[in-house]
Amino acid sequence: MKRLGIISVTFCLLCVISVIAPIVSALPDSTDLSGSQNTIIQDNAELLSSLKMHVAYIGKMQDARMDGVIQYIDRISEGTGSAHLQQIQEDYLMAAFSIPVMRTVDEIDMAREEMRQQSIQFADETNTQIVMFNGTTDEMRANANSSMHIVEGSFNPIMYSSWLASETTRLMVFNQSSERRTAILDKLSAQGLDISEARNLSDQIDAQHSELENALLQNRDGALQSITSGLKQLNQQFRDTIGEYQTNALIQMKTTDMMAMK
Repeated sequence: MKRLGIISVTFCLLCVISVIAPIVSALPDSTDLSGSQNTIIQDNAELLSSLKMHVAYIGKMQDARMDGVIQYIDRISEGTGSAHLQQIQEDYLMAAFSIPVMRTVDEIDMAREEMRQQSIQFADETNTQIVMFNGTTDEMRANANSSMHIVEGSFNPIMYSSWLASETTRLMVFNQSSERRTAILDKLSAQGLDISEARNLSDQIDAQHSELENALLQNRDGALQSITSGLKQLNQQFRDTIGEYQTNALIQMKTTDMMAMK
């Protein structure tokens, strides 16, 4: 039963992604064409607008679902099991936020594929945390559905399309990420670890705040994509460095315990 329940988690978290498929199938038969004619048909402004609006809704729904799952994992783990889930959610939103400034179907398809991959990772990590902290899939689903119902009850495709492109939304996610990084660094520093490398990476990320804000205010699409790409790389470097710190701290703790037993 446990295995069946866990499998259902993956289905629950991924089913929203399948909603995107009708948009793909609804594309005109431009795939049978070639060259510039194919590009003109696929990248028709009306089609792009509809596709962006649909993905914005999917993004909002999945963000709400992730919020509900994270709240549940936080509760059963007493706040210790959701860090990786929050990182995946952040990566999911970073991929989604790039879509409003895209000008071709191919670009949007690539971003949607990244969103799908992040959703898969989120489902896998959710499974791990549920097993680790003896959670139940029924309670998790109830929490996720409760969060989603708030979104469904106020469904407005125009509003959600604006949400995805919103300066306020993007900066809010940026600030939340900065707060989480600061909390992680403070905790590691309190353990007596040298966190200078990770602190430097975090400062580099925070330094992009003003650039991101200016690009949003001035509607500089190219700059937004460049900043988003750079932030993704810096975030991964920061996480890798934190992972090394935590591994080294665990090794040091085990070594100390072994010495004390002798």
